Amino acid sequence: MATTTQAPTSAAHRSQFDAARKWVDIARSLASLVESEVPQASKDSIITPKVVQAWKDAGLYGVLLPTHLGGGGVDNVTYIEIAEEISRQDASAGWVYANHQTGTLFPGMLLSEETFRELLGPNGDGIACGAGAPSGNFGTAKRVDGGYLVQTSPRPFGSGSKYANRVVARVALVDDNEEMTIGDDGNPIVVYIWVDPSNVEWLNDWNASGLEGTGSGSYRIKEHVLEAKWMGTDTGKRAIDDPAFTQGFTPVSSLHHAGVGLGLAKRIIEEIAKSARGRRRGDVPALDQYPLFQADFVRIESSYQAARALVLDAFREVWDAATAGRVTDLHTVRIEQANLHLHRALDEIVSTALLWAGSDVIPKDSIFARLNANARIALNHLMVGPQQAAKIAPQVLAVWQGDDSTIVS
Repeated sequence: MATTTQAPTSAAHRSQFDAARKWVDIARSLASLVESEVPQASKDSIITPKVVQAWKDAGLYGVLLPTHLGGGGVDNVTYIEIAEEISRQDASAGWVYANHQTGTLFPGMLLSEETFRELLGPNGDGIACGAGAPSGNFGTAKRVDGGYLVQTSPRPFGSGSKYANRVVARVALVDDNEEMTIGDDGNPIVVYIWVDPSNVEWLNDWNASGLEGTGSGSYRIKEHVLEAKWMGTDTGKRAIDDPAFTQGFTPVSSLHHAGVGLGLAKRIIEEIAKSARGRRRGDVPALDQYPLFQADFVRIESSYQAARALVLDAFREVWDAATAGRVTDLHTVRIEQANLHLHRALDEIVSTALLWAGSDVIPKDSIFARLNANARIALNHLMVGPQQAAKIAPQVLAVWQGDDSTIVS
């Protein structure tokens, strides 16, 4: 298998490198299981319980949580390398794993530490995830005895939520007359809620052309009374002072896509390299010895390595900044920029690999067909869409239009 990093030389970086290698090796040891479960996951529209339990047994759940909460205490870069390996095995598995790991950080940002510990459970491997992203599709929450009466209409894209201990949604506060409560900014007051799965109705409507095993279908929160402790708003203060939580919402959300994108890119490069070995294509007797293929292969491998380096650097910088308590808007912009670049590189890598794969892409159950379908869905996600580049462009331009010393930020 191709290597992608070299060990750093300083003692601190050597320790970090060794820790990452340990976790990646653990994830790699489960590759045969993950890949063998892909057909069943596609049939069920969600990865199998056997895979989730194997990850838990291997200690791969909660790796981003600090050690005092029973987690692995790894940094962003180590997490991405773990997620990259799992996504290399199967993008649907990587997508669910990512949603379970990053999704569980959000209640740690918004709830009390005591409530968060309850969510994690005695083994520290509790899961919180769901369709918690901002949108106008809010439910409602009305103050009653014992907490809040909550409910939502169907919410799409609840990736991996059927395995969650607590499922997230967003609700607007309403008064006794069912009128929305308006905040000081003139907008409805909207809060995050985390509910027990027994109060969730799964609509089982995930029938996708790619990422089939992510279980990213819709769900709704049934009407029930939710204790107030399971409701959270972003006050800017964090109950748990750890970089995993203080780095901010966007870096954590972007971790999800970074690992999956890198894993997909790596796997398709591996597959086209194997497919080309000694294979005739038209008048070309051995594709891997053909100069035009070799030139394209070098180009896409370079794109992967460059995108990977940019991603890891951006996430390392925001982690270091969070550790020092100095995360800036520019750190977040660089995260988004790196993720956008990665997914544009992924698009190029997939397209080029499929061009040279020839008839290997034709079988419906081929690895190329699966990788292409998975990549197309991943590339379609809102967080890596072209509108995100327009959003961050003013900050990037400002860096280059200002003092030259800020260009390296």
